[in-house]
Amino acid sequence: MSTDGTIHASKIRKSFGSKTVLKDIDLDIASGEICCIIGPSGSGKSTVLRCINGLETVDTGVLKVNGENFGYYETGTAYHALPPKELARQRTRVGMVFQQFNLFPNMTAQENIMAGPVLVKGGNKKQAAARADELLASVGLAGFGDYYPAQLSGGQQQRVAIARSLAMDPDIMLFDEPTSALDPEKVGEVLAVMQDLAKKGMTMVVVTHEMGFAREVADSLIFMDNGCVVERGDAREVLSNPKEPRTKSFLDKVI
Repeated sequence: MSTDGTIHASKIRKSFGSKTVLKDIDLDIASGEICCIIGPSGSGKSTVLRCINGLETVDTGVLKVNGENFGYYETGTAYHALPPKELARQRTRVGMVFQQFNLFPNMTAQENIMAGPVLVKGGNKKQAAARADELLASVGLAGFGDYYPAQLSGGQQQRVAIARSLAMDPDIMLFDEPTSALDPEKVGEVLAVMQDLAKKGMTMVVVTHEMGFAREVADSLIFMDNGCVVERGDAREVLSNPKEPRTKSFLDKVI
């Protein structure tokens, strides 16, 4: 069985200075699973994503992404950090979309999408341009390849950011509150693209405040508070019938 698209974390801890932001986090996400992470600000949700993507390294615990130890290799007696080139290879298999769109302002939409395949993977420019146009069409932006980010709405920029991540052909997509910086009427455009990805079987981990999206699209839901996983289960079950009092009090405020 292929382990592509899987995430396994056991007893992950992460501190910044004296503050422990992740406390013994366990995660198992299957290939093709859509997992939403909810919880109050500062509960460690974004840090979990940043560890899965290699933007942060875990202090202790085991993290396997796509079936591989992520960011390190094991010998009989110790863990060793992977060489930068190996870590870069692992990271190309994990796409990440942030709250802020992080597009290169001096590049067109098409050039933004081509940048990774050409500059990181050494791909052919002509093929990368054709693929960028395909991806723009897939996120509802056919014909927008020559537009610069400043000429696009927030929802359009976020869809270009999603297309840019998909251009690297990742096995896993991570979304860190992808709609929180958008005008309310633009949120639906981005969620529709994410729903389409879910239907295609992409493994997705989504930090979100959009409970309707979580109910409709997610397989599993994780509620985090104060650096811990408080509750985890079937998304619809947790949202409608939380078992933990802390989950219930949070959901009572946001739903």
